[in-house]
Amino acid sequence: MKLVCVSEFGPPEALRIVDAPEPVPAAGQALVAIETIGLGYMDTAARRGESYLVSSPGFVPGYEVAGTVAAIGNGVDASWLGRRVFAILRQGGGCAERLTVPANELIPLPDDISCENAVAAGLNALVAQVGVARLPITDTDQVLVRGAGGGIGLMCVQYAALRGGTVVATSSSRERGERLLALGASSIWNRLDSDLDGPAAFDIIIDTIIGQDLPAFFDRLGDNAHYLFCGGVGGLPPADFGMKLIEHFHKSPTVHAFSLNSATLDEVAREAAILFEHIAAGRISSVVDSVMPMADIVEAHRKLDAGQAFGKIILRPDGGA
Repeated sequence: MKLVCVSEFGPPEALRIVDAPEPVPAAGQALVAIETIGLGYMDTAARRGESYLVSSPGFVPGYEVAGTVAAIGNGVDASWLGRRVFAILRQGGGCAERLTVPANELIPLPDDISCENAVAAGLNALVAQVGVARLPITDTDQVLVRGAGGGIGLMCVQYAALRGGTVVATSSSRERGERLLALGASSIWNRLDSDLDGPAAFDIIIDTIIGQDLPAFFDRLGDNAHYLFCGGVGGLPPADFGMKLIEHFHKSPTVHAFSLNSATLDEVAREAAILFEHIAAGRISSVVDSVMPMADIVEAHRKLDAGQAFGKIILRPDGGA
């Protein structure tokens, strides 16, 4: 079979398509014939050597897949054979034609959810779903989503709007802004502008960026407001960023931080079932940027590095589109 290997940390050209023996499921494992692979920030960060998930090159990227169980190891219930499944791969390995996965990490796909829809929402939607659920959003709240055009951000826009919040979404272009409005945002702030339009203070700020500009957004917190970190594509904040938050101590802010890594396998499975219900009912939309053959993974990473993707880039090992 074919798989993708990161030969060295660096640019997209470090990615290589290589031949490898087809894996055989050990006890407790299932062999998944992969149909779709979700590609996102975790993949590009790992490729550059900027992820805690990997310490050295020579690994196979890919952190979410969907496909069909083709074989099972000893001790795995035979009912898994032939089932369509979704899996989050905390150790990677998903950029391949086939992959062995512990059976207890498999999430069954309902008949009305395609493999494409599963990975298009996938990790990003689950982070948004669980993270936003921790916020007391009401229909009177003004909500700012920072990094709204990113994979997690556009899902946060949808979940905040679903909860009834009036959502201001940051964007880098008019086209992206129009698409965010269609997903539930009430207004758009073009982050390339000098000033942030909208309320002087927000009840809720959802941040998928962090980065050096973080302290300025603490200034936008209203009384008893909530600030959620659920991504960090902009890198680390200034070393003294906490001082700005202390300056606003009198406003009684609440700060949340959420990573899906803190959720148990059972929790992820329960949340995924809820997510699939939302998608089937049309309450949440899977957003697909493009579908590409796995052989074009270098081009896909270039697109992500350039910030050109809106929604999930989906790779297909079979080359279909």
